[in-house]
Amino acid sequence: MVGRTVALETEERVTRRLLAAAVMLLAAAFLTLLARDTWHWSRAMHDADARAAIAPVSPDAWRADATLPSGLAKRVLGIDDDLAFRATAMRALDTASHTPSAKTQKARSVVEAALARIARGGDPVRGSIAAGYLGVLLYADPPSPDQAANAYVDPTQTGPSNQQTPEQRAQVQFENAVRLDPGNDNAQRNLELMLRQPTPAPHHGSPQAGGGERLGRNGSGARPAGRGY
Repeated sequence: MVGRTVALETEERVTRRLLAAAVMLLAAAFLTLLARDTWHWSRAMHDADARAAIAPVSPDAWRADATLPSGLAKRVLGIDDDLAFRATAMRALDTASHTPSAKTQKARSVVEAALARIARGGDPVRGSIAAGYLGVLLYADPPSPDQAANAYVDPTQTGPSNQQTPEQRAQVQFENAVRLDPGNDNAQRNLELMLRQPTPAPHHGSPQAGGGERLGRNGSGARPAGRGY
């Protein structure tokens, strides 16, 4: 009887050890795959940032070949806001490259609203870039019906935001961009261009949305400090 009890206890210990070994093996496999996905995301972010510094790229450029369920490695890295910022920036560049029209105005409004949220988000570098892009889009927006009826409206006059000319609204955003990040050279150039424009400001020498706006400045593919971009 004693021998049988000892045998049962030995069998239970062996079973527990096998289960523990299986759990550790699964954990090791999971961590290996997570490390692989993390490296792929870091590499994808770095490569896409390098390409975006040269010319606009598709928002899909910041995508990685992940093995684990979608979003797991991104949550570990904390890069969801990084990806959202980069996608918005690329959509802004694409929008700025097209002439505004009634057909595209809704899409422009969506991009402008997204840029405005980033500009107010509290991160000075991201906010400066977003405000600079927003200024370029606002500059190209058509004037309101009242302003269109009076082509000689003085754009230096102050008034409610909905009564401001496209030039006024653009200048406000360029000033905000420079205030948020004095090192934003593109915003500095656009603001200087606006200040040199005659009154009323004709749409020539338009501000430009620079393609290489340091999108990866606060870290690419790594957990950003605080809010990230």
